[in-house]
Amino acid sequence: MAGTESELAIDIQARDEYKLVAKIDEMLDKLEPPSSSECCIYRVTENIRKVKEEAYTPNVVSIGPFHYGNEKFKSMELVKKRYFKKFVRRSTSSAANCSLTNYIEFVKKWEDRIRQCYSERIEMDNEEFVTMILIDGCFIIEFLVSAFHIEFRDEDHSVLPSTWLEESIYQDLILLENQVPFFLLQGLFSLSPASLYMRPLPDLTLEWFTVFNFQNKRPSFESVKHFTDLLLIFFQPTSQRLPRRRERIPVLHTATELSDAGVKFQASSSTCLHDIQFKKQVLEIPPFTLDQITDTVFRNLIALELYHYPHNTYIIDYVSFLDYLLNTPRDVDLLVQSEIMCNRLGDNKDAASFYDRLCTNIPMSYDNFYFSRVSEDLSEYYQAPMNKLKGILKRDYFNTPWQTAATLAAITLLILTCIQTVFSIIK
Repeated sequence: MAGTESELAIDIQARDEYKLVAKIDEMLDKLEPPSSSECCIYRVTENIRKVKEEAYTPNVVSIGPFHYGNEKFKSMELVKKRYFKKFVRRSTSSAANCSLTNYIEFVKKWEDRIRQCYSERIEMDNEEFVTMILIDGCFIIEFLVSAFHIEFRDEDHSVLPSTWLEESIYQDLILLENQVPFFLLQGLFSLSPASLYMRPLPDLTLEWFTVFNFQNKRPSFESVKHFTDLLLIFFQPTSQRLPRRRERIPVLHTATELSDAGVKFQASSSTCLHDIQFKKQVLEIPPFTLDQITDTVFRNLIALELYHYPHNTYIIDYVSFLDYLLNTPRDVDLLVQSEIMCNRLGDNKDAASFYDRLCTNIPMSYDNFYFSRVSEDLSEYYQAPMNKLKGILKRDYFNTPWQTAATLAAITLLILTCIQTVFSIIK
């Protein structure tokens, strides 16, 4: 009897272990596969997203799988399908004679590679995924072509009745989570009749985003992964990082502190935002504008750097450097008066905290800081005894007109007291 109970207990234990093994196996099967080398489109992690969720979330149109199926974009899905219909009909009625079947076969051929571009496993069957990607890709091309070629605008163009809506779509297509790979767009465009009599897609894309291309770059589109990646390329500097002279980055000072120590601020003629130089007591900074689109663009570029280019964080370094410079409304006034900054946020307090908010929850690494050399030069200048004394005097005794008047009055009184003492001694 005892033996039977013992065998039963062992049997129950074995069954429990089997269930546990099966449960863990199921968990491992559902585990996300390791990131592919193709991975380049990321969902922003919660700790960064929660700082300003609207900066990463599309406003009117969903592109790709991350926001697919959201009721918020239901009306725009109809718009995308109408654009898709125009795209396909023009293809079948032209010399290119490319049918809907050809487009479907193209997307199917590259489906695995397209899926690997996303940082998460896409829980959609093949048919639904191919349909979504095809509609989104063709919508983007048709929207782009219609923007530059009025002859392609027919009665269906009334589906976008306002400039505001077109601008909102344009901004949504900048977002990191709202992308399709550029090789997909290039492939669909090459199959379409547009490729026979229009400029190449890269040329149209460059013109479309020309407002961000301050340096007039013409990158090789073979290396461009998607629209957000293209904007990052626009903003990246052409010059190499200068090696730092110290092991640690020195303490960085605000614009006001530097100005009090004798540093003059001047707008640079350079079109590269990273071309910040300090020579002969003059800190040259390329002009920049603060507005809501700047906030959205920088947040998405920072996210792309964090996830895809962690060793080349040019935008993070730039934002970090300006975060140190701009700490108070007085710092903002100084850069505005020097014609370095154009503040379209309205309030100087908002402008002063702009870069601080951008840096919230963003890990900073100073091992490869792009502005290490200029930071060292500024710190050495500020720490020089005479410059430091000049800064202290200006900060503590000549900071405001009232402070200046009080200080001068005290000095005058001290001088008169000394003169009176001398005369008393003489008498």
